[in-house]
Amino acid sequence: MTASENGVPRLARAQLLSELNRAIDQAQWQAWRIGVVEGRNAQALELYVQLEMLRAEVEALRPSVLSARDLNSLRDLPASGEGLEE
Repeated sequence: MTASENGVPRLARAQLLSELNRAIDQAQWQAWRIGVVEGRNAQALELYVQLEMLRAEVEALRPSVLSARDLNSLRDLPASGEGLEE
């Protein structure tokens, strides 16, 4: 199923995947902190590994999300609101 087939625009889906990656980063940091810094907790270390596998799955979805046209559209966006009228 493609992004357009399930009603989610590709750019919105790309943003969602990016947010998911940030959430995985935060969860991995917490798992690492609990698992390593606070005493080598085996369950936390296993969670870290599972999150890394989830990250790989999210990254596998990414190429099917944006086309070259979408990437060009992103490049054409003004930086930090340039050119936007109030």
